[in-house]
Amino acid sequence: MGKSTIKLLLLSSIFIFTSCSTTKEEVKESEDVIKINVTQELNTIDPSFSVDVNSNIVLNNVYEGLYRLDKSNQPIPAGARELPNISEDGLTYTIKLNKEAKWSNGKKIVADDYIYALRRSISSKDAAQNNYFYANLKNGNEILDKNKKVEELGIKKIDDETLQYDLIEPTPYFTAMLAMPVFFPLNEAYIESKGKDFALTSEDALYNGPFVLSDFKGPGTSSGWTYLKNEDYWDKEQVKSNQIKFDVVKETSTNVNLFESGQTNDISVLGEYAKNKLEDPEFVKEKTTQTIFIGYNHTKEFYQNEKIRQAISLLIDREQLTHNILGNGVEPATGLIFEDLAVNPVTSNDFTKDRESLLKTDVEKAKKLWLEGKEELGLEKESKIEINLITFENEDMAKTAEYLQGVINEDLVGAKLSINSYPVSVFMENASKQEFDLYLVSWGADYADPNAMLQLFKSTSGSNWGKYKQPKFDEFLLEAQKNSLNPEERWNNLIEAENVLMTEQGITPIYSSNPTYLRSSQLKNVIFHNVGPRFEYKTAELIK
Repeated sequence: MGKSTIKLLLLSSIFIFTSCSTTKEEVKESEDVIKINVTQELNTIDPSFSVDVNSNIVLNNVYEGLYRLDKSNQPIPAGARELPNISEDGLTYTIKLNKEAKWSNGKKIVADDYIYALRRSISSKDAAQNNYFYANLKNGNEILDKNKKVEELGIKKIDDETLQYDLIEPTPYFTAMLAMPVFFPLNEAYIESKGKDFALTSEDALYNGPFVLSDFKGPGTSSGWTYLKNEDYWDKEQVKSNQIKFDVVKETSTNVNLFESGQTNDISVLGEYAKNKLEDPEFVKEKTTQTIFIGYNHTKEFYQNEKIRQAISLLIDREQLTHNILGNGVEPATGLIFEDLAVNPVTSNDFTKDRESLLKTDVEKAKKLWLEGKEELGLEKESKIEINLITFENEDMAKTAEYLQGVINEDLVGAKLSINSYPVSVFMENASKQEFDLYLVSWGADYADPNAMLQLFKSTSGSNWGKYKQPKFDEFLLEAQKNSLNPEERWNNLIEAENVLMTEQGITPIYSSNPTYLRSSQLKNVIFHNVGPRFEYKTAELIK
C-alpha cells in the first residue's frame, strides 16, 4: 500500500532549473503513444513521503536512486557506478556515483543530493511511516526520537562522487533498499526555490529518471499524468518510448470497453472481469505481490484478547473465498509471507515451504473462542459488539469485506460488523490514526526478504497501524538482525517471528494476490517486480 508533498530564491535562478527534456509539443503526432489506464489517483510525487504502490511506481520511472532492480529483483547500478564496497563487518557501504547522472535541467547529480534528500526524509512529520528504512542507519532511531540531530545520520560524502553509509547492524538487503524512493536524491536549491509548491504538480519537480512527469495537477485530484522521455537521462538510449499516457478510470467495465476498442494498451482487471478473461491471450497474471490481511486495533481492550482475534481467523474459509467467491487467480494465504518473496540463502527453499501454515478454518472452535474471549472481558454471552471495519475502494476488497461481514454477523454471537470503504488516501489517514476496529488492507514488500513484511508489526513500526505489541515477536526480529552474518540462524529467527504473529493472530492473513491485467500484445518489454516499485517502463515500447 499504501504520503504527501512539501520552499523562492532569486529570479535569476529560475531559468537554471527549467527542464530541458521532451515536452508534449515536441512529440510528433505520428509517434506511437503508449496508453495505460490505472484505477487510483496519484497521492504524491515527493520521494520523501511515498508509501503507496501507485506513487512508488511513478516515482521509480521519473526518479532514480543509486540502484534499480533487475528482472530478478536484484540491485543493479543506476545512480551509482557499481555495487557498494561493503566492509568486512557489514557496517560500512562505500558507493561511487555515476559520473553521467544528471538532473532534468542538465545539472550533475552529486553526493550532497543524496545526503540532503535522506536528511529531509527522516526529518519530515511523516517519517514514522517509513521508519524501517532508517532503523539500521547509524543514529536513525535516535533522530526519529528527536534525541540526535539529523546531521548525525549515518550518511556522509567522501567527495562529490563518493557516498558512505554507516549502519548499526549488518543488513543483507540494504543495497536493495537503496532502490526505494525514500533513498532517491533531491536537489536542495531547486526545492528551496519552489518552497511549499515543490512536488505540488508535475511542473514543480526536478527529475533524474528515464522520464519526466507531465500533466499531473496535484495529489489525489489529477485524472491522469504523462511520462515524457528525459533527454538528460544518462541512459536515454535504452528508453524506447517518447510518451506514455496514464488515465485514471476506476470502473473495470469502462476499462475493459476502452481496452477492447483499442483506446488503451494496458488495464488492471479484478473480480468477475479477471475471472472471465483467464483464457484471453492478452490476459497477464504477474507473480504474487501482496498479502491481504485483517489488522486489529490493539489499543482497544476487546481486540487485545487473543481468543477474539483467533475466533475471527478461524471463521474464514480461505478456499471458499478465493476460489469460489473471488475466483480470479488469488490464492489462500498460508501466513503473512507470500510465495516467491524470499528463498533460504542456504538451501534455496522458498520461505513458505520452510514454515508450517498456522491458518485453519474451524467454525465451531471459532464460536467457542469468541464466547470465552467475551467472558474473559467481563461481557455477557449476548452482549452486542459493534465492529467497524475500514478498507479502501477496490472490487476485491469490497467482496472480501462483505464475506467477512456475513460470516462474523452470522456465527459470532452479538457481533455486528459494518463496512466503511474509502479512497486510498483517506483510508490510510484513518488507519494511521487507529480510527477502526478492524482494517482490511493489501500489503506488498519493498525488498525480497521476509523482514520486509514482518517488520511492519514491530512495536516501533510506523506502519503498525493496529499497534500490535508482542515482546517475543520483537525479540525474534532483533535476533534475526544480530544474526545477519549467519544466514541459517537468521532464517530460523524469521520463521519463529512469523509463528508468533500467526499463533496469536496479531493480524489475520486472508489471501495472497497476483496483479492481473489485460495488456495489448503490441506492448512489449514492460518490466514487473513483485517487490518494491512494481513497474518499470524504461524499455517499454509498442511494436506493431
